[in-house]
Amino acid sequence: MQSLAAFILLMGLAALPARSADAPARKVLFICTGNFFRSAFAEHYFNFLATQNRRLEPGDPRRKRVVWVAESRGLDLAQLSPTQRAARMSAFAVERLKQLKVPLPMAGTLPAHTPTVLTVSDLEKSDRVIALHDPTHRPMLRRFMERHGARGPDPLLDRVIYWNIQDVIRSPVIPLTPAQQAARALDEVQRAVEQLFASL
Repeated sequence: MQSLAAFILLMGLAALPARSADAPARKVLFICTGNFFRSAFAEHYFNFLATQNRRLEPGDPRRKRVVWVAESRGLDLAQLSPTQRAARMSAFAVERLKQLKVPLPMAGTLPAHTPTVLTVSDLEKSDRVIALHDPTHRPMLRRFMERHGARGPDPLLDRVIYWNIQDVIRSPVIPLTPAQQAARALDEVQRAVEQLFASL
């Protein structure tokens, strides 16, 4: 009788789906000012790299055991113009993603990306937090936390990693055109995202 019960138990276990050796997914959060250009590009490019990595054979040493996914948020969407809001994502970022053959979900003729404002919950639920421009975003994040009741040092902000990638600035005193500035910024974001993903 005991052997029959053991046999039934073993058969039941054999019918269960095999458990994945991969750990639960973890999240990286990219933050910039309007979630329109730099952080939006970083999100989609990071997720492309992660998808490509998951397609590697399970025994491939390059395949990461931890699945990472990226999201992006903005600190001050009021700085977006009506034209930018309507476009959803910078045309410079969209064009670079196309050049990199990154599939970009579309909503009709527009990218299926909606600039989204940062919340405290976004910070709490993220395993890595990257702010794209230290001189701009460090004080903005401090003011953000103060508006949400933080006083003094805050453990959420202690986890933020700051890059130093400048936004496109339309100004007669800057010698580069907006397209040239965008190309430079996207080059920097692309390299930084690749280095980040390789380090995980």
